[in-house]
Amino acid sequence: MNGSLSDMSGVLVATLLGVPLMLLPGYALGSLTGILGFRSLAPGGRLLCSVLLGIGLLPVLDSLLVQAVSISVAVLANGALGLAALVPASRAFRGRIDLPAAGRGLALAALWLGIVVYALIDIDTGTGLYQPVTVIDLVKHASLTRSIVQDGLPPVDPFFARPERAGYYYFFYTLCALTDWAGGTLVDGRTAFAGMAFWTGIGLLGLLDRLLAATGLVRDASPRRVRFATLLLLPAGGLDILLVVRNRIATGFWIPMPEWLNEQVLNWPSSLVWVPHHVAGALAGWLGFLVLAETADGTRRPPGAAIAVSGIAFAACAGLSVWVCLGTVAAAGTWLALLAIERRWRDAGRLVAAGLVAAVLAAPYLSGLLASRGEAGQAIVFGVRSFGPLEGMADGPALSLLRLILLPVNYYLAFGVLAAGAFLFWRIVPRSEAHAREAGRLLTIVAASSLLIGGFLRSAILYNDLGWRVVLLAQVATLVWTVAALSRGAGVRLRLPGVIAGLLLLGYATTLYGFAGMRAYPASGASSFAFLNGRPDIDRALRAAYAWAGIHLPRNLVLQAASSAPRVFDFGLYGSQPVAVADREARLFGAPQEAVAARLAQVAPIFSDVLTADDVHRLAAGAGIGALIVTAQDAPWGNPESWVWRGRPLYASPLVRILSVEDLDGRPR
Repeated sequence: MNGSLSDMSGVLVATLLGVPLMLLPGYALGSLTGILGFRSLAPGGRLLCSVLLGIGLLPVLDSLLVQAVSISVAVLANGALGLAALVPASRAFRGRIDLPAAGRGLALAALWLGIVVYALIDIDTGTGLYQPVTVIDLVKHASLTRSIVQDGLPPVDPFFARPERAGYYYFFYTLCALTDWAGGTLVDGRTAFAGMAFWTGIGLLGLLDRLLAATGLVRDASPRRVRFATLLLLPAGGLDILLVVRNRIATGFWIPMPEWLNEQVLNWPSSLVWVPHHVAGALAGWLGFLVLAETADGTRRPPGAAIAVSGIAFAACAGLSVWVCLGTVAAAGTWLALLAIERRWRDAGRLVAAGLVAAVLAAPYLSGLLASRGEAGQAIVFGVRSFGPLEGMADGPALSLLRLILLPVNYYLAFGVLAAGAFLFWRIVPRSEAHAREAGRLLTIVAASSLLIGGFLRSAILYNDLGWRVVLLAQVATLVWTVAALSRGAGVRLRLPGVIAGLLLLGYATTLYGFAGMRAYPASGASSFAFLNGRPDIDRALRAAYAWAGIHLPRNLVLQAASSAPRVFDFGLYGSQPVAVADREARLFGAPQEAVAARLAQVAPIFSDVLTADDVHRLAAGAGIGALIVTAQDAPWGNPESWVWRGRPLYASPLVRILSVEDLDGRPR
């Protein structure tokens, strides 16, 4: 079957499976608890809130079920919860559906699904397979989902074969694994991830809808105007397109992803297709705050239910994104201090109780995370947020000082129209009104906490994921402020529509350029991207070879491909068998750096040198490898006397061969 058609059908099935496995269970939880005014919401608002609750609460509950019992039990539990929601949902929606509004909603959902498909599937022309640049992260998403389906939780390290389990924030991938398992042969790790990315985008709309209502900032505005402002702003990125033009003038290259020229503050569409697990973490963290804020504002709701739901959401945040969780914890600490200063002991007690519930529920995950990682140094270090235009102009203390002075400019460039909208909001809305409700005050607390952490701390594991992802919390706040300002017609009253419109257009240009770069990256001419999908014909052949191996070879057989390139992807995108070592980033899931380097040195000669069959057998067996997958790009392929041609192949095509290590006995075919 054509790879593109297979991927598209898989994404569609995975998306539809989100209804019984996530949306309907979220509806049941909303009906049961009545949180966030769920029972009084209009049909559209109730559906959006259901997705928010599904994403914000189910990850920790499902992960505990998978770890304690099995993935099949978790699927059945979600399905049973969804079935329980069918009757109340049908009663609530009977005769209340606005057909024109429903049609517009379905059209927007179809558009969003098309964007997800564009960003995440392969383009199969029949002779070559063209992968999007998102495979850089998609290999992790797909392989970790596969690992959970096959081996449960905590997951087996998909990048490095070792007895210890992987140390990673895996809750989002638990939801993907449920979809993968339920979808059978129609869904795999990649398409299950794409389906959850779609639903995370819908959950973001649900969060914004509940935040705008809880803060009361748009209570006097037309709902239609609020929806228009929200949809107008969501696609807009920062002003990184200006850095792209500057980089083009300086280097002569068009960099495919504009945010790579600075510390990332990804636009919402890009975050949702690249790192929806971090977005889901922000949704869960905000959900926990909203439930407690609703109680603090005097809503008549049983405090026990609010504490339980909030604690579950905070626990889910910890396992969805440890980096976003750090911002959530910092904001919770700040809020707790303010409540104590104000002597609001009941509200402070509820927050502490929710934190204790979260700690208990997240304990199995956190203990596994700490036990399975082998970093020798600190995971988080102090450092002023880097600023792309400054890098290389100075070093040492002078560079840090310049970064500090220009940090507001850095954030303004990264947030773009949302920074201008936040400034506009605070210019026209007095603090007494902005903080009239607890949810409104939380916008300020959470935004300040996340910006401070993103500005002065950085993670030291491969990349600065802390600085890139914790600001998602502030992006939510600035988006709400900007929607509120535009919904009030503030830009017109202050004669600033031209400025907002200009920043909005630049933000659209940043987003559109980034999505174009996802497919057009080979045209950039940058040598640093030459390793990525450099041979579409071989990638297509590898996809077919891995599909064959998934059917005909044992699931626990270690199947090793060349790992000498800066990054390799096909093993994780298409494979079902484990790998001895993925590439130089195989320590992502906690494997010690020294062990990764040693195994890379052990495996690399198999594919880069012309060795005897006995030498290959010795190296491969020493690394625990059961079979080797060799392509026309590997050095031994071009030597007709090499072990590639003398060994008996398990699988052979014009560009790829799979050979059992045990069969490398030197005898001719």
